[in-house]
Amino acid sequence: MGTKPILGCDVDLCVCPSDEGWMQYLQYYNGFANEVEIVGELPYNLSELFPSVVDPLHYWRTLDYSQFSPIQGSVEALEKLSEHFDIFFISQHKGMHSKTKYYWLDEWFPFKSGVMLTKEKWGMNGSVVAMIDDRMSQLKGFDKEKRILFNTPYTQDVQCEVEMSFGVWNDEIVNKICERWL
Repeated sequence: MGTKPILGCDVDLCVCPSDEGWMQYLQYYNGFANEVEIVGELPYNLSELFPSVVDPLHYWRTLDYSQFSPIQGSVEALEKLSEHFDIFFISQHKGMHSKTKYYWLDEWFPFKSGVMLTKEKWGMNGSVVAMIDDRMSQLKGFDKEKRILFNTPYTQDVQCEVEMSFGVWNDEIVNKICERWL
């Protein structure tokens, strides 16, 4: 470790579909009989759709990641990328869920080089050659040429230029990342 360039990657919504659990949580505490109609783009903060749910962010503070399987293709793509890059998961730290997030990453991505759980992801700008994240507000803290946007169906709260974007983990994105950052 340490001889390859570092590729940073977010966890939630990039390799872990934790948003699916949040939607189920919000629907449950909203009451399934109180159907919420979803039209157009989804707000990143899904709780906006469920104003009657008290403390909707409780989900994130107590989340147990063991209930999730990785987003399709993410394990295989990142394992291939790990042949050329040190893979560091750089992800948000919220409440008590960090421990289960860490062990989930250990289980599904044993080839990773490290895990950084922080609120200030941009602090890794000087260390990574590129950062994969679903939030432009997080990517904004990285140099433009290091920004890789993982596309999701959610609205963005800021806009910024990105070097690359994709929405499916596959060999094509592995090749594009290698061509651009090696």
